[in-house]
Amino acid sequence: MSAPHSIAVCWGHLLPDPSRLNTLSADDLDAIERTAECEAISVGHGIAAIGELLANTADAGELTNHTARDIGWLLQSLGYLSGRLTDVANGAEYELERRKAAAPHPTAEG
Repeated sequence: MSAPHSIAVCWGHLLPDPSRLNTLSADDLDAIERTAECEAISVGHGIAAIGELLANTADAGELTNHTARDIGWLLQSLGYLSGRLTDVANGAEYELERRKAAAPHPTAEG
């Protein structure tokens, strides 16, 4: 499948743009916030596991330049994904809080 013009493929294309979350329902925003936070945590744990594996492999003398390069690019990509997930979670949380602040508040008079 070819694109009409060349655009770099990245994780960010799979996630909602935080600046456009104002069009989504509160339920969707809540789901996005919770999911993005959980996935960011999972990615963080995965990065830590890869780091441990990388250190142990290097200490054993079993790390080739090709493998180190591939792991480096993987970590770069996962780091970017983790940041984008955090941006999306924060954007959804901000939009939910903005809506709460803008909602009319009942008064004692009724």
